[in-house]
Amino acid sequence: MDDRDLPALEEAIGEIWETARRLGLDPFPTHFEIVPATILYEFGAYLLPGRFSHWTHGKAYYTMKSAYDYGLSKIYELVINANPSYAFLLETNSLLQNKFVVAHVFGHTDFFKNNIWFAPTNRQMLETVSQNAQRIRQYGIEEGDLEVE
Repeated sequence: MDDRDLPALEEAIGEIWETARRLGLDPFPTHFEIVPATILYEFGAYLLPGRFSHWTHGKAYYTMKSAYDYGLSKIYELVINANPSYAFLLETNSLLQNKFVVAHVFGHTDFFKNNIWFAPTNRQMLETVSQNAQRIRQYGIEEGDLEVE
């Protein structure tokens, strides 16, 4: 997808939102970003943006990104269960693929919002993991990275 497709995608997001609401879905408001594979797979490896740094995340990234580079797998999107939700779309998706992915994302966010088992979920998870990462970095400064490991 290139920059010329962005207005069409933005328009489609509004139309898909209205269709989802008309069909009975009640998703969280969702912020969409289009990102390159390196970013999407980094988020996938860390499970959430802003998490603490650890060598296992790099290992997961290398495995996932290599599979993508060799055409063996593909992450089309990553959705953060928050209010508002955040959805990251892969920039190499076509406009049509991203339209399908947007509809899929609204299904996720409706589930996040309305499923009884997800009701107690921390909707500020991004802030929480960022605070945890800062705390772990501080432990590394105070105690040494090897000791923290």
